[in-house]
Amino acid sequence: MEEQKSIGLIVKQINNIYEKDFNNRLRRLGITASQYAVLNYLFHSQKEEVTQRDIEKNMSLRNPTVTGLLKRLDEKGFIFSVPSTRDRRCKNIYLAEKAYDIQKRMEAERKKLDKRLVLGMSKKESNALCKALEKVLYNIEEP
Repeated sequence: MEEQKSIGLIVKQINNIYEKDFNNRLRRLGITASQYAVLNYLFHSQKEEVTQRDIEKNMSLRNPTVTGLLKRLDEKGFIFSVPSTRDRRCKNIYLAEKAYDIQKRMEAERKKLDKRLVLGMSKKESNALCKALEKVLYNIEEP
């Protein structure tokens, strides 16, 4: 009888391959997959004011990691930060025009890669996979 593979290791392997491919696709636009994730969060955030802490929570990343990502995005001209009017210790993060200029191309590259993930699956199978992965994410997220 064949032993079942570890779900965590499969997810990790998928992530490694996905991120490598996505980084190659995004290189032309001057960003990385991690930087894309931050920009994507900012594009889709419903909040009027987004802080670094919001990004840390949403992406399940630690402060130094997000600090580095934001620093590089700022240096590249994709974002800018402004001290909060509510709390001067916090800075609000905003998208620069340059980020909007590449938004459609970033999304197109992500959609191409996402299509590869579900190659050979029916729409029903693809939806079921997405729901199952969302449950996995919910189960493993910190309370």
